[in-house]
Amino acid sequence: MRISPPALLLDGNFRIYALGNLVSYIGTWAQRVAIGWLSWELTHQTLWVGLISLAQILPLIAFGPLSGALLDRHNHRYFAITVNSAMAVLAVVLYALTAAHLMHILVLLVIAFLLGVANSGYQAVRLAMIHEVVAPSLMTQAIAANSVIFNLSRAVGPAIAGIVIAHYGLAAAFAVNAISFLGILGALAAVQLRTREVNRSTQSLLADSREGWRYVMEHPGIRRMMLLAAVTSTLARGVIELLPAFADSVFHRGSLGLANLTTAAGAGAIVGALVLARAGSTELLPRVTHLAAIGLGPLVIVFGLNKQFAIGLLISAALGFAIVLCSVGLQVQLQSLIRDKFRGRVLGLWTAVNIAGPGVGGAMLGALAQWATLPMVTIAAGSLCIALVLWVMLRSSRLLPAT
Repeated sequence: MRISPPALLLDGNFRIYALGNLVSYIGTWAQRVAIGWLSWELTHQTLWVGLISLAQILPLIAFGPLSGALLDRHNHRYFAITVNSAMAVLAVVLYALTAAHLMHILVLLVIAFLLGVANSGYQAVRLAMIHEVVAPSLMTQAIAANSVIFNLSRAVGPAIAGIVIAHYGLAAAFAVNAISFLGILGALAAVQLRTREVNRSTQSLLADSREGWRYVMEHPGIRRMMLLAAVTSTLARGVIELLPAFADSVFHRGSLGLANLTTAAGAGAIVGALVLARAGSTELLPRVTHLAAIGLGPLVIVFGLNKQFAIGLLISAALGFAIVLCSVGLQVQLQSLIRDKFRGRVLGLWTAVNIAGPGVGGAMLGALAQWATLPMVTIAAGSLCIALVLWVMLRSSRLLPAT
């Protein structure tokens, strides 16, 4: 029996966890916009914008699977508190260096990398903890609701960043993020978690990580979802990472234009998450995910062809809508298939593929845009996305095979 959203909202434990995440996510998105704009302001080069994005994402690839293996061995609450505390300290460092006018692009690159290392630990535990916060009957709705919260902050955070940066400077945006971590740290201390069996492995972390990798490769449904996520996150969501360059060099709207584009994408994603909550049945959800994945490539092509800011906002919203249907739709199905023993390790790999993909795509497209125009690179990325998505689709008649 499907649980309606109001039933989920009656769960006080979920409300604590959701509110804490909302406050923290708003600060995180504000900082993300500030970092992107700071990298552009320091260099005015798309290559550096992509590299700073990559520095935040590359550790998710390198350390995500290991973090997942570590997560399976430890208490999720303490793990989450530790990594969030580390990210709060880095936000304070960003504030101090920027306010003192000591920031250099190489210093920003190092801090971005350290943020990525800490974030690699949090992404897997963020996804895994939802299974301990709510009852199994509320799981699908909770994952969809968590996406609504994330994307609501994606809409609000950049808007706040644009206002704060315009009136108080870049340093203030980093201060806002540092303060916002009090929300998630307080929620993690207060929320009640269902007990789970901790993996008492005597193997090395590398051996545990390889075991998780084998589990993914031997499961046809999970393997195909990972492949589809890799294609769409790199080639479609990678374009979103270059919005600072689009805002300035294509639309000529500056930091407020960047905030508006990112806010539009977040607003579209909220609508997508709400639609996803309605598509909770196993029959409808794969179809919705398929359609979203197919639609991403054409949307990227149209975005590359467009020169009008107002139309760009609409396309950005449509991209956000399709992205959340695809990525979160895949995650909901993935979570339903994972054995608890491998949850941390599989979600660590998912972090490397689905969350790190945009940074890899952003860096790749940003580098190519140094030799070709940004619109041309974007059109090429959309075309390749269409081809690869169709290739993955044609390998199987359905996204989720019988298990």
